Amino acid sequence: MKQDRLPPPLARAALKAIPSSLLQRMIDVLLRKLRSQHPHLFKNLERLDSATVRIEPSDVAHRFVISFGKNGVSLTVADKASDACIKGSVAALLNMLEGRIDGDKLFFSRDIEISGKTDVVVALRNTLDREEINMLDDIASLFGPFAYPARQTVLLADAVARHLRQRFESQRAAAS
Repeated sequence: MKQDRLPPPLARAALKAIPSSLLQRMIDVLLRKLRSQHPHLFKNLERLDSATVRIEPSDVAHRFVISFGKNGVSLTVADKASDACIKGSVAALLNMLEGRIDGDKLFFSRDIEISGKTDVVVALRNTLDREEINMLDDIASLFGPFAYPARQTVLLADAVARHLRQRFESQRAAAS
């Protein structure tokens, strides 16, 4: 199977390894790039009523707050009060962001939890659903002419990690 999306295990490992201050700077750079690559998404987010949504990945220590509406769009590494909150694993949150799995399905299977103003989350989800997002391509594009090698390096690292994990599990099963 051809993998063309950001591998959640690598995203989770990166998020665990990067300190908050550096992560915020990286998010700022990525957000500027996303604005140029997805202008309709940002225009649509700015048309929504002003709101904040806290994003809480359950498998990393960082918490994020996305603010959108008339005052623009921002994403910060923070754990502050918000209008709504979405909790779930990095994999579930990436699946929802990239449209791999429908947000309703993730909610009803309890892979994500929603609290606070559900209308804010629904508006955010509906806006994201109208845009095709591929975080691997968007992040790789930060490397300019080296985007393709950067993308391939991530995919190779994921393939090696999956192979090593399978090999370890098969050796463990054989030993038991």
